[in-house]
Amino acid sequence: MHSDDCRISIAACGAIGDGVTLATAAIQEAFDRVGEAGGGTVFVPPGTWLTGTVFIRSGTTLELHPAARILGSSDLADYTARSWGQHIDRTPWHLIAVCGVHDVRITGGGTIDGNGPAFWEPCVDDPDRRDPDRVPPGAYGALDPISCVPERHAGTPVAPLAWIRAEKERRPSPMIEITECENVRIENVHITNSAGWLLHLHNTNRVWITGVRLSSNLMGPNNDGFDITGCHDVLVSDCHLSCCDDAICVKTTPDSQTVERVTVTNCVIRTRCVALKFGCAETFHDFKQVTFSNCVVYESSRAVGIYTKRGGNIDDVTISNIICDTRNPFVMNRPIHIQAKLPPAEDGVAPGRIRNVIIQGVVCRTDGRMLLSAEQQGQIDGVVIRDLQVELPSLDDPALLAGRLRCGQLPLEHPDVIAARAVVVAKNIDRLVLDNLMVRWPDCDAAGRMIVPADWDFAHKACNGMFDAFFTREEFATDTVPPFALTWARGVRGGYLSAPTAAPTPGAPAHDHAACDWPLRD
Repeated sequence: MHSDDCRISIAACGAIGDGVTLATAAIQEAFDRVGEAGGGTVFVPPGTWLTGTVFIRSGTTLELHPAARILGSSDLADYTARSWGQHIDRTPWHLIAVCGVHDVRITGGGTIDGNGPAFWEPCVDDPDRRDPDRVPPGAYGALDPISCVPERHAGTPVAPLAWIRAEKERRPSPMIEITECENVRIENVHITNSAGWLLHLHNTNRVWITGVRLSSNLMGPNNDGFDITGCHDVLVSDCHLSCCDDAICVKTTPDSQTVERVTVTNCVIRTRCVALKFGCAETFHDFKQVTFSNCVVYESSRAVGIYTKRGGNIDDVTISNIICDTRNPFVMNRPIHIQAKLPPAEDGVAPGRIRNVIIQGVVCRTDGRMLLSAEQQGQIDGVVIRDLQVELPSLDDPALLAGRLRCGQLPLEHPDVIAARAVVVAKNIDRLVLDNLMVRWPDCDAAGRMIVPADWDFAHKACNGMFDAFFTREEFATDTVPPFALTWARGVRGGYLSAPTAAPTPGAPAHDHAACDWPLRD
């Protein structure tokens, strides 16, 4: 990729690894010298190296010794502002900036720590959530940023469920920004404690992300993992991600190109939001030829989310061999969520569509449902869901909360979808194949009460996407299993349904369908 003749340690340029002395100028000098030499390696030796923004040059490897930690400064004045393409989650400040360059590598086994809690509201440590063997303490004073909770809820049962707030316009986010680049490799590093997004790829082609460990607070503000915006030819494999917001998300923004040829495989993902995601609001251009496979997802709100809301089309997608659970303290969990909305009238664009999607080999434990909905017929066409096994250790009743939730992550244009009692809920879908649905309902005692495993028995839950909305168990679940069908469908046309071994809960219809042409094949 580049020459190994030039190798410079940041210590040789005057950096001091005491975690206190600002080393930005020395680190940048090392990158500049390597860049001027035509490429080489910037080496970060053991120690904690405090810095603001540094820019990586073409042909450069950033090699972090396994005992090295790059630590982001807590002072925003130490960061270089770049004014382009910003919105509420993409500020002008970044810890590591890789902009308009080529042939770059980040590797070595060390840690890149954004010192994110320095830009958050006051927090306190939550010893109940501390797990020092899994995630080592971060750098924010004596506070473990992985386990901290908002000070405004200190000592209350809802503290671990409360989103931590940040000063959105005054924080480094994304922590690592890679834009308009070619040939980028990120391998064998630990990325942690961002003030916002952790790693963002923007308009970058030919990217390899392998063996990366990513960790952040599970309630950290906008702590996305890997955001892949307008990129082509991206391979992500063998990574472990634990983060609050979307873990691996492909996006298209007004300032991006399309997303094409993306492969994600062999990852373990923990998130409070969506593990494997397309878009949501950021679907301004098209997506095609994307595959997610062989991943384990745990404690997620949604394992798979496919959304078009701003006119972009999503075509030619396969998702396979996914093991997942939604064991987390949120209501309205949904292991699979596919949604097409009409773009705002002011966008002046045609509605986006979702076509040619195959989801197969999904095994999930959940207390929620699969939701598929289009705002108008024709937006979702040609979806195949095959070999879907669903086990429900507990079961929330969506009808209890349906009228109380104003979260934009739900299909608010379809109140009937939000409230529907069925394992798979579908509305306005063309050519939908649901083949081999298997369901295991919650266990019950002799009196008919659910026997909920302790780790699924949440006394309180929050709503993903709503601040300070907390609910007691009586508000989102009953002691007994509510009447649940296998499928609920309205306006499903074409395809077929097969669930030969599954049965509904007692007293409920197997399939609650109206205005459909969706034949059942046993």
